[in-house]
Amino acid sequence: MGTYLYLLKYELKTIVRDPLSLYMCSFPVILLVLATTVFPLLFKSMDAANDAALRVTMLIVLLVVLTLGSFFLSLLTALLLVENKDEHTLATIAVTPVGTSGYIRFKLAYIYAMSVISTMLVLFGTKHIAGDEYAIRGVSLFDNLSVLDIVSFALVNGLFVAALALFQSSFAKNKVEGFAFIKGTGIVALVPMLLVLDSFRDELQYALGVLPNFWAVKGMLLELVPMESSANLSFPAYLAIGAGYNLLLLLVMYRTFLRKVTY
Repeated sequence: MGTYLYLLKYELKTIVRDPLSLYMCSFPVILLVLATTVFPLLFKSMDAANDAALRVTMLIVLLVVLTLGSFFLSLLTALLLVENKDEHTLATIAVTPVGTSGYIRFKLAYIYAMSVISTMLVLFGTKHIAGDEYAIRGVSLFDNLSVLDIVSFALVNGLFVAALALFQSSFAKNKVEGFAFIKGTGIVALVPMLLVLDSFRDELQYALGVLPNFWAVKGMLLELVPMESSANLSFPAYLAIGAGYNLLLLLVMYRTFLRKVTY
């Protein structure tokens, strides 16, 4: 336990010393501020009688909140892992009792915990601070969202954050390649935004199912904004598929990362 506490202190010092890392860690708080202050101003500026336009705008905003709430933490993890590879610190860790595999599991564990907490912070905060602002005809969309829904989504979404971080860092040999690869794969987090289109509300939605974050985001979106369609699954079903898919991807990328590490 003492070893892992030492590693945690080391990781925190590494993050604090880097302004970019600090920004990535603080992004969930920034998003919460946007979701509770700026976005509601956007809703108020719209014609309240135009339900269709207001609904689409809220869908877009909610998708931003759901997809980006903890996404920057995956970027942070990927950059830290690439830095470990670039500076060959993993070679030193490999001969310690923790070992490389133990260190990677430790790093993924605390990033996963940070991701879950960040997601719950953004959703709980938005619901309790500005939930009434996300309303159509006086009915708040957050009225449909329970504590269990938020916790369940956060737990599944955190798996995607860890898996994506390993995917991004596995194929980058140095920091320069890391930044380039992260930019290229970052679009994955935004693809579920296509769910706002009517054409992706029925069977075609499953074309997006190849993306690991689609399942949890789609399930949560249906909890917030119920949409009748025979193609839709239940909220638990979406989360179950998402959890299984992300766990599989996480395992594959974990083994891939360890194979690609050179000492």
